[in-house]
Amino acid sequence: MIEIGTMSALLAISEGEMVSEMVVALLASTQISRFIRIGKAQGRSLKQRLQRWRHQVNDTIAHTPVPPVLEQEFLLYQHFISLSLARLVAELPTLLSALERGSDFADEGRQLAHQLVDHPTEGARRLMLEKWRASLVGALLRLQQELAEAERLRLQQELEEQIGASEELEQVLDPQRRTAGGLWNLAQGRWQPASLVLIRQYAAMLRKEPMLQEIADSMGRSLHDSEQLQRPQPPQPTLIQEQVLSDDVPDDLVGIHPANDLMRMLPSEAVMLGVPELELEFYRRYLERRLLSYQARGTLPRHQLLPRTTDRGDQELQPMGPVIVCIDTSGSMGGYPEQCAKALALALLQLALTEQRRCFVMLFSTDVATFELTDANGLDEAQRFLAMTFNGGTDLLPCLSATLQQLQAPGFALADVLVISDFIAQRLPASLVELMDRQRGRGTRFNAVAMSRHAKPALLRVFDKSWLLDCGLRGRLLRRWLRS
Repeated sequence: MIEIGTMSALLAISEGEMVSEMVVALLASTQISRFIRIGKAQGRSLKQRLQRWRHQVNDTIAHTPVPPVLEQEFLLYQHFISLSLARLVAELPTLLSALERGSDFADEGRQLAHQLVDHPTEGARRLMLEKWRASLVGALLRLQQELAEAERLRLQQELEEQIGASEELEQVLDPQRRTAGGLWNLAQGRWQPASLVLIRQYAAMLRKEPMLQEIADSMGRSLHDSEQLQRPQPPQPTLIQEQVLSDDVPDDLVGIHPANDLMRMLPSEAVMLGVPELELEFYRRYLERRLLSYQARGTLPRHQLLPRTTDRGDQELQPMGPVIVCIDTSGSMGGYPEQCAKALALALLQLALTEQRRCFVMLFSTDVATFELTDANGLDEAQRFLAMTFNGGTDLLPCLSATLQQLQAPGFALADVLVISDFIAQRLPASLVELMDRQRGRGTRFNAVAMSRHAKPALLRVFDKSWLLDCGLRGRLLRRWLRS
């Protein structure tokens, strides 16, 4: 079968202009143009996607087979274009019979064939073949237009749905527009309307429990790093190299000066050695360093060890690692603790998008399940996570072991790990605590949120920072009373 790209090349049709015009039409549509104006980052991302779509559609159209009727007519055209005038006239009945089977050129071809029979000239032959070619080009362009238009309508509907999802996510998760287009990237993946329903539900939980948002905000790297940069640093010995002018380096001749360097002495001074009465004067001037000599001067590198305060403000921060949320899914975490844990994970997803970091959720009871909420299918992963129920046992060891193993991968330095549990469990082994200490050397921070006032202090002491969020009735009433 002949593909559209092959037929276009044989008919010498330029490709790409039609799809480029459709990209311009998409950019000019009301909803898409307004979305691009709202934010530079999301607008740039959308334009890059449209450019990728343009290349993909051109490639798809080029490899689409030509319909059988058009293919047969094109093969017939290829045959007749190579015939001489006499043979073409002889085979005209066969040609007209074939064109009657559905060709757009049938009526015009019949008229041109009669003219060619009445006046069999080379000019009439070329006119007929050129008109036939123009008809084939028109049919092929209409086919390309139909295919491209179908792709454009499909993409426009997809973009408008994703823009709507992005705007809804923005209203729920980022009303201050801090995520720099991260929610648009999230909305481009695979998702269902139920995802937005669950996200709205747990975003309302964040408003109900403000402490969850406070915990998420305190884990941000930007605030921590700015405090570190502003903190005064003790002076450190620093080896400094500077250029010092020296007469011992004969780089340039700068003048004449009194000295006792015989190699640079002026010839007029050496004359005194030839006069007995002036010889003693020469020696006296030599001892007193008063012989007129050429003065040369150059730069000499000199190293000094000086105490200096390191200016950390000029240093570039390393790329921030991901946010890893480990959530206990035991039966004791069901109910209100489960809702708080999911809402806190949602707040940390917002933090990760704001700081342009990856965000993982690891659920643990007896097994460990991992979800990446910032990848191409993040909304779908978020729906799966938010729809789960907690009804297992508590075992911190497998989850922390899996987390520590993941932290060994490239790009996981400066990560933030948050463990959410009731911490009613066994003490962690010393070997695992030692591995956590090693990861702290790579800038990893281990934090914990205890969902029960019965949490074991010994477990919480292995973390860099911990918060107590009592999800019992007593704790909830106390927090509500403090807010009132």
